[in-house]
Amino acid sequence: MKNLVVLFVLLLQLPLQAQSPNQAKVLESAVMQFNQANNPSSYKQLYLQFEQLYSVDKTNWLIPYYAGMTKSIMCLLKMGDRDALANDALLWVARAKAIEVNDEIYCAESLAYTAKMSVNPALRWFTYEGKIKNILSLAKKLNPSNPRAYILEANIQQKLPFIFGGGCKSAKPLIQKAELFISNQNRANSIEPSWGIQSLVKLKKACPF
Repeated sequence: MKNLVVLFVLLLQLPLQAQSPNQAKVLESAVMQFNQANNPSSYKQLYLQFEQLYSVDKTNWLIPYYAGMTKSIMCLLKMGDRDALANDALLWVARAKAIEVNDEIYCAESLAYTAKMSVNPALRWFTYEGKIKNILSLAKKLNPSNPRAYILEANIQQKLPFIFGGGCKSAKPLIQKAELFISNQNRANSIEPSWGIQSLVKLKKACPF
């Protein structure tokens, strides 16, 4: 009887082990597509992939991280009910934080709050400014060399009205740091966050120096 129980447990484990390499390839492909995405329809398809991956694996923080990032971008691109998209982004970030807390997740959380604020910047700026900037401060505290934290902050500063201390003058030091750190970043594998180059190019065009 004991041998039958052991055999049953081993049989249950076999399908999970067989799925692992395939899931890893799907995630790697989805991340590659995320880094190269440049149109709204691609983000819809990407979200479905990350959602499906999460249904199979709820232990890898990168999956809810990318799902949340995708929802935030969909909100910023005005792809539907923007409040609902931003709320979904925050939900995915919370799932990622339940697995692990790190600087990249803080960056995703900052972007989600930025998306929420962007629905009505004039009315929501004072509600979300502190949340956005405080979370980016936490990200930089954990990893002062993360270029994405500076890119996100530079985007905020560049778009902020001059009367509130915004504009290219305040964004320039952040852009310079982001440029330095993004050229020196090292990734342990191909699924770790590496986005930001396209955003940095846009910032440099908006604030030439």
